[in-house]
Amino acid sequence: MSVFDDFIAVVKRTETIQAVLRSLEEDPARLLGSICKEYESTGKSVPDHHLHLGGYFGEAVLRALISASLITKDPGDRYALYSYKPTEVGINYYKGMLAEKKI
Repeated sequence: MSVFDDFIAVVKRTETIQAVLRSLEEDPARLLGSICKEYESTGKSVPDHHLHLGGYFGEAVLRALISASLITKDPGDRYALYSYKPTEVGINYYKGMLAEKKI
């Protein structure tokens, strides 16, 4: 094992990096869930000011969901720069994760 590999192993064991890794896994599901839930109740795109983009990655998670074609980004209305709507694939993932009680 190289010094660099050893360094990476030490850093990966820290509580901070473990939290970052959990955030990478859980935050996209949480955000998709909140977008789908609001979309299902209103039938409208979700304005950006309704999104909770906390955690370590906030905006990156939003971009990942768009990149994965799980949500679409639309022009906002007079109170929002953008609004977001789940795609059919995104809704299917949302329903599946709800059934598994993952979100």
